[in-house]
Amino acid sequence: MADIVVVLTSPRKGANSDTIALKMAEGAEKNGKSVKVYRINDLENKKGCQACMGCKKAAKCVIKDDIGEILEEIRGAEGVIIGVPDYFGQPASQYRMFEDRLYGYLGADFVPNIEAGKKVAVAVTCGGGYDGAVAIANNIEGVFANFLKFQPVGKIVMKEGFAPNVAAENADVMAEALAIGSKF
Repeated sequence: MADIVVVLTSPRKGANSDTIALKMAEGAEKNGKSVKVYRINDLENKKGCQACMGCKKAAKCVIKDDIGEILEEIRGAEGVIIGVPDYFGQPASQYRMFEDRLYGYLGADFVPNIEAGKKVAVAVTCGGGYDGAVAIANNIEGVFANFLKFQPVGKIVMKEGFAPNVAAENADVMAEALAIGSKF
């Protein structure tokens, strides 16, 4: 089990949201944490939530796929780092597939069946529509904090993040990401 789980949700390898999330992970590693990285788009066997409600009886998602592995890894981890691109004012569909599966962490009474106090950091990038990207980051942080009782440790929203390598070339963004990662 890793201390920190990184979930990259861009369909594009080397995306700016990935770059920022991985820099956060580097900060966690410098703080002595072990890290495991998952790219949703690379998973061979993945499904969205099927609304089967099996999780309400089993106290975990019952779908047997690669996202289920990520969910179990997060259950045993100290925290999670999420990287998400903004597409048309919404998180990429790969993120939505993952987020819907978090429903398995809630009991029938909506009380989390995952340990409270885990940490979460969020990186969202956009080519335009900065306010929408901020709303996405706030929503993701809110899902983890309000529903699952995670502790937010930081978020970065980077505009003009469409062209490849823009994040890596932005020293301020990279420094901020490293600092957020050191909070794990």
